[in-house]
Amino acid sequence: MSAAGDAGGFAFPVLQQPQEDPKKIPLTAFSTVTDRSGPSLAPQVAVPITDKPARSKIPLEKGYTQVDWLKLSKSGTDLNGLGGQALRKDISLAEVAQHKTADDAWMVLRGKVYNVTPYLRFHPGGPEILVKAAGKDATALFTKFHAWVNADALLDKCLVGLLAK
Repeated sequence: MSAAGDAGGFAFPVLQQPQEDPKKIPLTAFSTVTDRSGPSLAPQVAVPITDKPARSKIPLEKGYTQVDWLKLSKSGTDLNGLGGQALRKDISLAEVAQHKTADDAWMVLRGKVYNVTPYLRFHPGGPEILVKAAGKDATALFTKFHAWVNADALLDKCLVGLLAK
């Protein structure tokens, strides 16, 4: 700390700005709280900051945000492709495998078969990754990247039926 500043009779400390490379400064460098709990704690380690994004972002077309998807899914539009028929039971993986193109994309998530064709353009990661998973059981891939996403709610209107056991 350097000399204290004065503001209307109140004294406060003025922190010096570090002269190091900002990419190598530990996160606690600007903290005004000091850890004095004892020497048993591990020393602080500087975490390097990278300019590389965690994963690439795909810009969505105008009108294809998640809000737009929510509006579409609540509009009453036939998104599962069943034309109002009852949900199907005992859909085989062989049948799902026949729906693996951008024009006709089904996938299995947690034992449920979804027609994701209408959702492709709304997917924040771009349609290409969904097309690669089309025609397959994508549960493991979905869980790896979207464990916190409620697919049942997001794709509810795209549900075709249940996978055969």
